Amino acid sequence: MFRFYKRATATELRHLANLGGPLVVSNLAVVSMGVTDTIVAGQSGEIDLAGLALGSSIWAVCAVVLMGMLAALSPIVANLRGARDEQGCAQQMSQSVWIALIGGILVAGALLLAPQWSQWIQTEEPVRKVMVQYLLALATGVLPFAFGSALRGYCEGMAQVQPVMRIYLAAAALNIPLDILLVFGWGPIPAMGGAGCGWATSLVCWCIAIALFWHARKGPAYRALNLTLLPPRPHWATLKHLLAVGMPICIGAASEVTFFASLTLLLASYGATIVAAHQIGLSIGSTFYLVALALAQAVSIRTAQVLGQHRPRRARFVSIVGVGSGLIYALFTGVILIGLRHVLVLAYTDNPDIIAIASNLLLLAAAFQLVDVTQAMVWGALRGYKDTRVPMYMQLVSYWGVGLTTAYWLGEQYWGVYGYWTGLCIGLGAAALLLLLRLRHTSRRALLRS
Repeated sequence: MFRFYKRATATELRHLANLGGPLVVSNLAVVSMGVTDTIVAGQSGEIDLAGLALGSSIWAVCAVVLMGMLAALSPIVANLRGARDEQGCAQQMSQSVWIALIGGILVAGALLLAPQWSQWIQTEEPVRKVMVQYLLALATGVLPFAFGSALRGYCEGMAQVQPVMRIYLAAAALNIPLDILLVFGWGPIPAMGGAGCGWATSLVCWCIAIALFWHARKGPAYRALNLTLLPPRPHWATLKHLLAVGMPICIGAASEVTFFASLTLLLASYGATIVAAHQIGLSIGSTFYLVALALAQAVSIRTAQVLGQHRPRRARFVSIVGVGSGLIYALFTGVILIGLRHVLVLAYTDNPDIIAIASNLLLLAAAFQLVDVTQAMVWGALRGYKDTRVPMYMQLVSYWGVGLTTAYWLGEQYWGVYGYWTGLCIGLGAAALLLLLRLRHTSRRALLRS
């Protein structure tokens, strides 16, 4: 019995590694583009860097919303692929174009109105000008970004993660010279400052969309897919299913992003030193979390694929192995965060006050990494089961009802920034516990139905 489970565990770990490894690289490639933008804009001056920081935070919310709306595509396609329904996979991709098109138009419209609503943001006029120019530049790349997100989800659902990884690595490499060229100018191309990063990102989005489109049209794995430049006739049942699964994912992801952003706003009154230490701690923790996020995507794809093969017992085993591997990864990263906290913070700043606070925050980051990774892995498994609506409610209650309330109370009444981070851990812990209970219920229900 032990040898059987040992062998099965090794098999599933190999599947998760084959799926998750390229996804990790793809996610890190995306993050590296933001790092490049920050470094290059910083060389252009404080105003350009500040404008980029504000603009990129707004763009991050827009990007999460668009990706969330299309997040159902990957597990649905994986489920149909497990059932060997290639025509069904192709139909899901074709119909997702409508979601990308409508969502992209709405987001692009909001960004084009930035000159009007940016007046509500309290900042210096030169900084606001850079932010608006950056967002207007990004508006030209919203539609290819949305379409590229749909194509990426389809390719990943078809387990074609290696080509996606290569495309995103090439895009990250292309982003570097484009940033330098458009920020500082050269020859007939004028220097655009921080806004140049927006144009570089937009051009990269176009390149990614074109590359994924070409790959999906020519790849032998997509024989049933007939991609055209014009969207097909809407199939309302398919669109309804995609949105029914995807919108809760979108709301859940957006609630987590805004949960973290709200803590930064609440800490603003504590001064620049506290805010800087808080941002450094979040930045370091988020980098480690990206690996877990890719593993969660792999768990989602693998779980959906096995369920499509009508193997609910195996799907439950996949989710257990996935959550277990996430816990091991979280413990490993916790040791790194504790043991190397001073070295990690020194990579960001040499201010002794910031170093002291940020190093202490990384001790708490080791704790919230454990619960955050757990809830991410469980959420990934639930997406594989296409169970997203109830988990969305659980996340909203955990982040905003438990997490934010506890963080504010502990921060304002007792421990300041450390109280806020303790509340952060409690909120993420509540999400992890509730989602684990939900996964247990969902996997049992799938077994009873078989």
